[in-house]
Amino acid sequence: MFSLAAAAASFVGGDDSASTTTTSTSAPTTVPASTTTTSAPPSDYTVMPGESLFSIAQKFNLDMQEIIDINKLDDPDKLDAGDVLKLPSATGFVAVIPNTTAKP
Repeated sequence: MFSLAAAAASFVGGDDSASTTTTSTSAPTTVPASTTTTSAPPSDYTVMPGESLFSIAQKFNLDMQEIIDINKLDDPDKLDAGDVLKLPSATGFVAVIPNTTAKP
């Protein structure tokens, strides 16, 4: 065990005897929530009246350019109600959090 008094004495010069002090520290370890990578094929979405490519991208939190690319749209401003678009699937890491509900 590390002694603060011994360390202070060695710096001040109050301890003339040679001594060795060993310190050990342990940091608390935390285990991160497990993660999993998901991948799914694009999903179909039917354009509703009044929707634009921008509003659809915003609604699903997607990049407009990805929607344009996956659907090979020549003019993204020309969407009609009833058009069916492929929307990119959500991919990436999804945190899996264990149930923390305490029993009564």
